[in-house]
Amino acid sequence: MLTPVPPSTYRSGDGSETRWEGFFTGHRVLDEEQVAELARRLLGVDHTAVAELARSELAPYYADAGEDRPALLLHSATPTLRALAGDLAALRSSRVPHDVATYVEARSVFLGAPTDLTVGRTAPWAEAVGHWNVPAVDVGDRDHYYLSHGLLLLADAHERGVDTPLDRIISWLRDRPDALIRLYALDVEMQVFLLWLRRRTGLTRLLTDANSPAVATRWNRKRHLHPTVEAARTLDADALPADALLRAEQRLGEAHVRLGLELPVLPGYTVLRTNVGVNAFVSGVLDAAALLRTRYGLSRAALKPSEAGDGARIVGNLDLSDAERLTAEARAAHPLGDDYLLEAWVDFLSVRLGDTVLPVIPSGHFRHGRVADGVTLQVLDGYSWMGNSYLDEGAWTSLGLPDEAYRTIRGALEAIRAAFLGPQSVLDGSHEGLATGGVDFAVGRLGGRFGDRLVVGAIDFNLSSHGAEYLRAFQDVARRQGITERYAATRVFRPSADRTLAQLEAAAAAMTSPGSLARAVACVPERWGMMAVTGVDPTAAALRIDRLLTAVTERTAPSELRPNPV
Repeated sequence: MLTPVPPSTYRSGDGSETRWEGFFTGHRVLDEEQVAELARRLLGVDHTAVAELARSELAPYYADAGEDRPALLLHSATPTLRALAGDLAALRSSRVPHDVATYVEARSVFLGAPTDLTVGRTAPWAEAVGHWNVPAVDVGDRDHYYLSHGLLLLADAHERGVDTPLDRIISWLRDRPDALIRLYALDVEMQVFLLWLRRRTGLTRLLTDANSPAVATRWNRKRHLHPTVEAARTLDADALPADALLRAEQRLGEAHVRLGLELPVLPGYTVLRTNVGVNAFVSGVLDAAALLRTRYGLSRAALKPSEAGDGARIVGNLDLSDAERLTAEARAAHPLGDDYLLEAWVDFLSVRLGDTVLPVIPSGHFRHGRVADGVTLQVLDGYSWMGNSYLDEGAWTSLGLPDEAYRTIRGALEAIRAAFLGPQSVLDGSHEGLATGGVDFAVGRLGGRFGDRLVVGAIDFNLSSHGAEYLRAFQDVARRQGITERYAATRVFRPSADRTLAQLEAAAAAMTSPGSLARAVACVPERWGMMAVTGVDPTAAALRIDRLLTAVTERTAPSELRPNPV
C-alpha cells in the first residue's frame, strides 16, 4: 500500500488554513521572485532573458510517432495551469482532489521504454517505474508540489558542490546527445532548469517534444479566445446579424490580433484581472453579462478561469440576469489572480456511447507538430475530464453525429496549425512553436439570436501534454503488438487506497482476448487512475472499459474476470 506524505496545513495569504492530507507531495512552491533569483544564480541572467535564451537553446522536435529515439521523461505539473490552486479549491469545496502533481509524474512513465530515463519522486511514480521497467532517477524532493521547483533547487545545490541525483541525468544526456526531452509543459521554471542542464552537458541545444516558450506561456490559456469587454465595446453591434457580430468580436481577440487566427467560437468576453481591484473585476463580469444579453439575446453563461486545467474552477449555467449571483462568483474568483471568461452556455448535443449518454464535447489534437488523426469524444464528471474515446469520421457519423460538425472541427484544427506557421506568428515569436496540445469544442445549441440551430465552437486550448495523449500512446502500443482493433477508449477513475498498478494491470490482462488489448496507465490511490482498452468500434470499446472499471472499483479478483465478447 502506497503511503502519502504526512498531513500538514496550507496557509493562504489571507490567513485561512486548509488541511493538506492524502497527497503524495507537499504544498510548498517557489514564488516568482525565488524563481527569478534562481535564474540569476544558475544562468547568470535576469529572468526576463530566459525566454529568449530558451528560443535559441531549446528546440521543439517534429517527428513521426514511430521514430526510435531515447527520451528523458521530465513531466512536471505546471504553475501556468494553477494545478495547486485546483487541488486546494477541491479541498475547500469538500471534493476529492486529483493530486495533479503526482498523477502527471506517475502516468508519464507509461510513455517510457527501457532505453529511456524517467525523473520523478512520488510513490506512485516509483511504483510505475518498477512495473514498466523504465530506468529512473528519484530526485527525492517531495516537499514541493511542482517537480520543476524541486529540480531548480537541486540544480542550485549542485552548483554549490552538493552531491545530487542530477549527476546521473547530466551524464545520461551527455552520452545521448540525440535524446528527446519529453515534457508536460515548457513553463518558465522548466526553461530555467533545461537551460542550466544544457550548459552542464555541454550540448549545443536540447530537443523537446513540448511547444516553444511563446506557445507554452502565452497560448496555453483561454483568454485569447474572446475579446476583452473594453475591446468589444468599440464595435457598433446594432446592425450586425449574430454570426457576423461574433466574427467581428473574435477579430478583436488576442488570437486574431497576434496570429491572424479565425476559428469557430462561442460568444464570450475576457474579463481582465491583473492589477484590477475586486470592484472593477466584478463590474467587468457584470458588463460581460450585459453584452451577452443585449447583443445575442442569451440568458445563461459559464464563468471560466483563463489559466486552469481539467475543468477546475468553472462555474456553469449562470443566470445572466442574476446580478447578485454573478457578483458573488466574481468576488470568489478575484483572489485566485488570473483573467476570467464569461462564455455563452451551451445545451450540448448528446450521444449514446455504450451504456452512457455523453455531451458532445470533442477534442482535436496536435502531435509531433501535425494535426493528429480523428478526434476524441470526452467523458466528463461535471467539468472534470474523465477520459476519451477515439472516433474517426466514419465512427462519428455512425453514432448519428452530424458530419458537418466533424468537418468544421477538423478544419479549425488545420487553421490553428496554419496560424502558428503564418507570417504573424514570426513577429509573435510563436512561429513553428506548436508541437503538441489539444483543443476542446462544444457542439450544441445556444438559443437567443442563434435560435435552435446547431453551433460548433472552440472552448478550450490545452497547448501542453494532455490526457488524450495517453489514449494515442496506447493506440501506438496496440499497433506495435499487431492488435487488429483500431478504436480505443481511456477512462479516469478514483482507485481505492489499497489498489496498486500491478493489480490494475492484472485485471486488464484478464479481460484481454486475442486481437484486443487492455492496460492500466497509472494508479494514484484515493486520487487518480487511468485504464485503456481497444474495441472493434467506439461502442465496443466503451462497453469494455465500463466493464473493466466496474471490476477494478468493485474489487473483483483478476481470476474472476473474463474477456468481454464485444
